[in-house]
Amino acid sequence: MSRRACVRALIGACAVLSALGVPAAASATTLWVSPAAPSAPFNSCAHPGYDSIQAAVGGPGTAIHVCAGTYEEQLQIERNVQITGFEGVTLKLPAVTANATTACDKANETLTKLPDQDAISICGGKVTIKNVNVDAIWPGEPIESGISCAFNLTGILVAGGANLNLSGSTITGAAPQKINGCQYGLGILIGIPESGVIGHGSATLTNDTVTGYQKNGITAAGGDVEAHISKVTVTGAGPQPELAQNGIGIQEGATATITKATVSGNECDHSSCGPDALDEYQSDGVYFYGAASNARITDSTVDENDVGVEAFDSTGAIPFIDADKLVSDRYESVLISEGAATVNSDTMTDANVGIELLQFGSQSVAPSGTGTTDKIEHMAKWAVFGRSDNSPEDKFGAFTITKSKISGSPGPRPLESVESENPTKLKIFAEGDR
Repeated sequence: MSRRACVRALIGACAVLSALGVPAAASATTLWVSPAAPSAPFNSCAHPGYDSIQAAVGGPGTAIHVCAGTYEEQLQIERNVQITGFEGVTLKLPAVTANATTACDKANETLTKLPDQDAISICGGKVTIKNVNVDAIWPGEPIESGISCAFNLTGILVAGGANLNLSGSTITGAAPQKINGCQYGLGILIGIPESGVIGHGSATLTNDTVTGYQKNGITAAGGDVEAHISKVTVTGAGPQPELAQNGIGIQEGATATITKATVSGNECDHSSCGPDALDEYQSDGVYFYGAASNARITDSTVDENDVGVEAFDSTGAIPFIDADKLVSDRYESVLISEGAATVNSDTMTDANVGIELLQFGSQSVAPSGTGTTDKIEHMAKWAVFGRSDNSPEDKFGAFTITKSKISGSPGPRPLESVESENPTKLKIFAEGDR
């Protein structure tokens, strides 16, 4: 099978350090946070009620205004709250980070056997965060003496039935100071799979930036998990010798709509990575791994990754890849590793292969799907390619592409630009084949 097919992302939660401030008046509906010392009347940046965000989260109001400055703390949020940053707000990890203690974090620790550390843990409630920069680069190596990969690290965790509305914010990390081979480090994690109701969560992400992560930029994982991702930019570290990063991962029953996103810079140069998706690992811009049947990416730009978008599913769910620009993804624009995908009205240019299907003997479901009104140009090898191990156990699969424009991939006509390594069991039907 594809060696790079999604490894379940390690799940993080968070820790909390509260710098105690003077509480605002109990009658206040808006709480003010500022680096300045708290002072009456507690209703402005000049006279705030709190000098830490976490202290305000524990206060009596639901609206929290955070004034310009850098706040070295970790947050735990378990109630309805609206946090709005003004004129440049950065939440930065403290010099000494702490393990998380919410019920969500404990559930994840039970599942993974690793403690959680996060910049922000949201475990319940309706939470709005606007215009906040989260610096989730760990100030030291987050490992115990002699023990590597000892924690789950996450920029923002959303679970416990929580709903997050995040906008206008930047998440840098989660990652250690120097990227290593550990499979931790998620910018945003929505859901904790295999942990029951405590693992449910949802999020709407709008006009946000996620960068500097170690493993995944955004991960939505588990049933009853939903993500709406719009106008979000996710940027990996570029050619990375330590591990295979991924931009956005939708997995294990989660549903998501990804619209007008930009995902780039996820490329693996580890010795186990390479251009052969059947035998080598690769980094994905976006992947759907056992996602819910209505998951989709549309009107987005996915460029300069190993793989633009990957579909891998054995349950019969069919992700939709619609009206996207898949540009200069160095190996495959679209990769169907197992199950089916619908690829409509996409533009694919400058990769090795436009649409590649993988066939291997241990698959539960053969690769299949359809492509309609796509534009595939300037592929180094094939517009549509069926890669097979030619095992006797291979199941029958097929892909049909119609009403599409194919040029120079390698020939100007569809029939000249499609190829299958197992034409008996993995059929590629191009316009004009029938």
